[in-house]
Order: sequence, then structure tokens, then C-alpha cells
Amino acid sequence: MLVDSVKVKAAILILAHDRPAHLARLVKALSSDWTRVFIHIDGRVDIAPFQDRIADDATVAFLQGKDRIEVNWGGFSQVEATLRLLHASLNCGERFDRFCLLSGSDFPIKSLHDIRDGFSSEKEFIRIDRRLDDSDDNSHCRNVRYVHFRDGPKIEGADSNEPRKVYAGISLYHGCQWWSLTEGCIGYVIDFVDRNRDYTDFHTYTLCPDEIFFHSIVKSSPFSANITHDFETAKHLDAFFALNEHGCHYVDWTSEGVLLPKVLDEADLNCLLNSEAYFGRKFRGRSESLLEIIESAIRES
Repeated sequence: MLVDSVKVKAAILILAHDRPAHLARLVKALSSDWTRVFIHIDGRVDIAPFQDRIADDATVAFLQGKDRIEVNWGGFSQVEATLRLLHASLNCGERFDRFCLLSGSDFPIKSLHDIRDGFSSEKEFIRIDRRLDDSDDNSHCRNVRYVHFRDGPKIEGADSNEPRKVYAGISLYHGCQWWSLTEGCIGYVIDFVDRNRDYTDFHTYTLCPDEIFFHSIVKSSPFSANITHDFETAKHLDAFFALNEHGCHYVDWTSEGVLLPKVLDEADLNCLLNSEAYFGRKFRGRSESLLEIIESAIRES
């Protein structure tokens, strides 16, 4: 059901681990009467510098204490931190029409008015790039076909050559980590996770499950027809894979000669402003002048 854009309410879920000043800038840019921000700071990082810059009030909530965990690249801890943000938003006493997952390196590239209008739709902003079932053969299939250990102090970063059976409950799909999903879709995801503990158990030993866990559930759901970027429904696959739009994010995975995803700078301005995406990533060091231009453009739109 379409939501009146004037009445839409969104939970912004942010995973962050560094750069408190940029996170504060991001939160300020997203501050409005229709957004609530929930932040998970990596459990191994001092939270104080982030809280010193961002007011923890009725519109912003930091996960605290045992709700914070140490997050390892490629580990299930990425999914666990996201689930904790979801539960925090679902149990805060407010109802949300939209749940949007961001990183601490993101920034809006459209006005809040445009974002609110987009969020009032039935679209599930998520990108699906490939399938990972037994019958498929691509470079990411290894993520689910072998046992991987990415969490825990003694085995962090370890992989193995031990094969395993691919999860059979639903087909597995891989895509971009960041998404923005409707209330109904998130309800389906949470219910699926609660009813299928074996799904969580399987992904505890998956490589980069943050790019698989939610995507596979959404693809198996009644909401799959509303997915914005799905290789299985793309008319031209070459054009699809050349596209730097990932759900409601602009992420440059196609540039050559740089570490990917590309850190955005002024050379990317036209691509960002002409994109249909609502957020860009990633913004770091050399992105400062670009951020100033984007902030000015958003204010004037």
C-alpha cells in the first residue's frame, strides 16, 4: 500500500566504526520530523567521540552495552549488528513505514523531500546481482559452499577448504549490502528469521553474509516483485552490471585503476546528481569539497 509522503516515517539504521565528525554530519543531514536514527558503533571502538558530537535524544538513539558487538569484515557480526538495529527500531515505541540501512561513510545526494517521496512508494530498494544455489557457477558461490570463520578473536579472518551443503530452505542470492525496505517487507524478514533458526546457523559460517542474508529472504518473499534492482528481471544484463546504482545507493564498483568501491570526489558530481539514487558511498578524505557542493545543492533543491 502506498504511503502518503507527508505521513511517511522512516527508521534510519547506521552501522559505523570511525570518523565521528562525518557521522555527525550525516545524522544532521537526515534530521527531520519524519526520520528517527538508530546507530550501532562497533563494539571495539570508544563510543564517546561519537556521542560527544551527536545528541542522543528522541530522534537519535545509540545502541548501548550488550547491544553493541564487535563487527568483523566478512563475518556474521555484520548481520547481527543490523538485526540489533532493526529490533531497536521495532521496539522503540514508534511505528515506521520504511527501514533504511546506511553505513557511516554514506551521505544523502538528494533532498529530504525527494527521499521522503521515494520512501512513500512500495519499492524495495535492494540490489540482487547473482544466485548462489548448487546449480550456479560464479565467483561468489564459494561464500556459501565452504565453511568460513570471520568472527571470534582466535579465528578471525580464517577460511577453510571444507565444503558444505548449500542452504536448501530458500534459494540464496547475493547483492549490495545496503538497502531500504518497507515495513511489510521487514516484518516478513523478521518473521522468517524467527521461524528458521537453521538459516541463521548456516550463515554464521558464510563469507560476507551481509550481502546474502537479507537479499535471499526478500527474493523469496511476496515483496520480490517490488525489488528495484534485480538481475533476473533486467532487460539488458550488461547495462545492469555497468550501473552504479545499488538499491537507493550510488556506489562506484566500475571504475578502473582504483580500490573499489571508489572513494567519491568532485569528478563524480554529475553522476551523483543525475543518478536516481538517494544516497552515495563512500565519502572519505578527498570527498570534502564534493560534500560541500552536495550540501549546497540539497539546500537549494
